[in-house]
Amino acid sequence: MPLGTQSLPRRSDRIFVRLPVTLLVDSDRERIAQDAFTVDLSQLGVRVRTDLALAPGQSVDVFPNRGLKHPIPSRVIWVGEHGAPQHGEAGLEFMRPLGGGNA
Repeated sequence: MPLGTQSLPRRSDRIFVRLPVTLLVDSDRERIAQDAFTVDLSQLGVRVRTDLALAPGQSVDVFPNRGLKHPIPSRVIWVGEHGAPQHGEAGLEFMRPLGGGNA
């Protein structure tokens, strides 16, 4: 962590878990489905590892490959920059927080 920065408290506890998910995003012509994996998960969002070129503000539907049978509407909050340790990762915020037992 760079000098002079402080760790801010999280709005929701995270768990580090690697789960397969499918991401659905809209392109100019079609919806694109891409397999991905979670890095961590909370009631408010998820960090994913993906090959998709995502952009902050972009809408993404997250389909867990196990458990829930419906998409989780989300939006991209951040994307790891090329060359950074988080390259290939993105932070997604759920449009509605997950309820207890739905993760």
